[in-house]
Amino acid sequence: MLATTSEAQPRLAVDPVAGTQGFLVMTAGDTRLIGAENEGTIAVGGNLSFGNYQVAGSSAGSFVVPPDSNPTALLVGGRVDFAASVPGSRLQVLGSGYVKVGDLTGAFVRDTDNNGALVNTRVLPTDDYEATPRVELVTRQPVASVGPSSPLDFGSAFEGFRATATSLATCQQNVVLTTPEGAPLPRPVPPGSNAVVNLAPGVTNVLNLSASDLANISVLTFADQPTPDTPLLVNVDTSDVGDAFVWRVPNFAGIGGDQARYILFNLPTATSITLTDDSATLEGTIYAPNAALNAATNGNIEGSVISRTLTHDGGEIHDFPFSTLLNCSQPTPTPTASTPTPTPTPTTSTPTPTPTGPTPTPTGPTPTPTGPTPTPTLPTPTPTGPTSAPTTQPPVSPTGYPTKHPLPVTGTSTWPMLGIGSAGIGLGVALLLLARLRLRRNEN
Repeated sequence: MLATTSEAQPRLAVDPVAGTQGFLVMTAGDTRLIGAENEGTIAVGGNLSFGNYQVAGSSAGSFVVPPDSNPTALLVGGRVDFAASVPGSRLQVLGSGYVKVGDLTGAFVRDTDNNGALVNTRVLPTDDYEATPRVELVTRQPVASVGPSSPLDFGSAFEGFRATATSLATCQQNVVLTTPEGAPLPRPVPPGSNAVVNLAPGVTNVLNLSASDLANISVLTFADQPTPDTPLLVNVDTSDVGDAFVWRVPNFAGIGGDQARYILFNLPTATSITLTDDSATLEGTIYAPNAALNAATNGNIEGSVISRTLTHDGGEIHDFPFSTLLNCSQPTPTPTASTPTPTPTPTTSTPTPTPTGPTPTPTGPTPTPTGPTPTPTLPTPTPTGPTSAPTTQPPVSPTGYPTKHPLPVTGTSTWPMLGIGSAGIGLGVALLLLARLRLRRNEN
C-alpha cells in the first residue's frame, strides 16, 4: 500500500542505482537484445541472446576491472546463448568497450582472424572468426581478459534494489496532479487525462499512483523541470492489475533527456511490465527489480533500467542514467489502540477474630442492703453449669466486621431462686407481725 497519509518523518538520502556500478541497464536474469540499441552499458545477470544490436554507442561507461585498460561495456554473468540468438546477427560493442563473460561454455574468443592477423576481439559460436551470430568489439581486448569472469555480485545487488524499491514505496506523497486549468485531477484518473506536475523546489517530490491511474494519463505535463535537488519519484502500485502492468507510455511535455536523469518510476511489486508498441518516449528510469520487462516498443527509454529480466525489441535506450539522491519522508507509524486488559484487584478479606481465652466471670461481692428492717440472709446460689466459649465464629456483616449480639445466658435457671426469695420474705413479714402482737398484749 503506497503512502498517502499527512504525517511523515525524515529518512536518509539514498542512491537507488548505486548497485549498478555505473551500468545503464542491469538485469538479475536473462536478457534478449533484438533491436535497436543501448547507447550506454549493460550488465546481464543471466544468459544473453541477441539480434542486430549495438551497445555503448554514446559511452563505454566507467567500470574498469584491473588490470584492464578499457572499461567494460558489456558484462554477462552467465553465457552467450548463440542458439537462442537471431541467425546471422551481430551484437556490436562500441566505444572501445571491453566484454566480460562469466561462462564461456560453447563460445570461442579470438583476437586473430582466420589468416592469423591481429584483429579486434570477437566472441563466436565456433572457432571461425567470421561465424555468426557473434559479439564483436571495435578494439582488441586480450583474450584472457574476456573470461570466464563475472566481476559483479548480481545476487547482492538485486537484494539491495528490492529493499530500496520497497522502502521508496513508503515515501510520503507531496505532489498533487492537476488539470491544465489548475484543478486537482480526480482519482480515479479519467482515461485520456492531461496531468500536470507541479514540483516543489529543493526537495524530493513524490507522486503515488496506481497502475490503472498511470495508464489513464495520456499526457504528463511538467510545469516545473526536475533538477538534481528537485527530483521526482513516481511510486506505481501495480496490485490493482495483478502486478502485470501493460503500459502505453504517455507523452512527456515540458522535459527531455537532461531532466530524465532526475525522474524515477518505482514499481516494487510488478512481476511483468510491457511497454506497448505505440508508447511514447519514456523520460526517466524504470526501477522494477522483480519484473520481467518487455520493451517491445518503437518508443525510446531515456534513463536507467533495472529489472529482473529484459527483452528489448525496438526503439533505443538513451544514455541518461539516474543521477541524484532521493531524500523523501515516510509516514509516521500510528500507534494501534488496544483495549487494556484489566488487572485483577486482589480481594482483601478481614480476618474474623477468634476468642482465645475463657469468658470472664464477675468476681465482685453482691451488695447487701442495710437498714433497720432485718432482712433474712439467704445463700446466693452458685451456678453449677459449665461456662464455655462459643465454638463458632460470630457472623460477619457486609462491612467485614463481626455482627454484635447479646452474650448467651449460661448456667442454672434463675426462676427457682426467685421462688425461694419470695418465700423467705413472706416468712419474715409473718414473724414481725407476731412479735408486734405479743408486745401489745404485754403492755395491756
